[in-house]
Amino acid sequence: MAHGFFAPIVASFIVLVQRKTLLPALQQSSWWGVGILAAAASLGIAGTIGESTTITRFALLLSLIGCALVLGGRYTLLRVLFPIALLLYTFPIPPVLYAELTLPLQITATRIAEAAFELIGYSVVRDGNILELAHQRLSVVEACSGIRSLVTLSFFCLVYTYFFEQRPTIRAFVVLSSIPAAIALNAVRIVTTGVLGEHFPEMTHGIYHESLGWLVFALAFGLVVASHLAMKRFNRAANS
Repeated sequence: MAHGFFAPIVASFIVLVQRKTLLPALQQSSWWGVGILAAAASLGIAGTIGESTTITRFALLLSLIGCALVLGGRYTLLRVLFPIALLLYTFPIPPVLYAELTLPLQITATRIAEAAFELIGYSVVRDGNILELAHQRLSVVEACSGIRSLVTLSFFCLVYTYFFEQRPTIRAFVVLSSIPAAIALNAVRIVTTGVLGEHFPEMTHGIYHESLGWLVFALAFGLVVASHLAMKRFNRAANS
């Protein structure tokens, strides 16, 4: 998904928007930043020697933290900590974590899709992450587990709450709501693919399949935003 591409752009935009509050603080430098820069350089050298892109990326983030401390001290660091943290979304999912999350997400999406097929009147038999329909077999492979959509959705929800919500608890609720939204909408994508496959097999692959994925992602994000707006309206009505 595209969150890795957007993360540096959004982070740079946030810093640019805050430039008027950051410039006056540039005289409040902290020498702690020099030590952090030295540690980041050592980490970067170790990562380069060990050919570990993950370590070198962490070194880059650590060096940005060091630069913020050197240039503007603790105040500047606190102001830019969020955009720096957003750069974590440029990291690939660690293989160990990916393996641990993929299978449960596959099984969950398959079970929800099975229940949805039965609800709308389709005969289906589930075998692990495989759904047997009348005229086709749907295999919910790793690429269809929804983990990439989940990470991308959490990124956009995090950015959305940064700009449109100030209360920490509501921010946490919106970001966490991306988890059930991504899982549910991934199951909807599987069911839609199955229904199309029963009647229009040509629409289950190629550009149609890719477009369906993006449409479902947009619906998931819209669902999260709608939930947030409904919550804000409810709070205003309760306080009036």
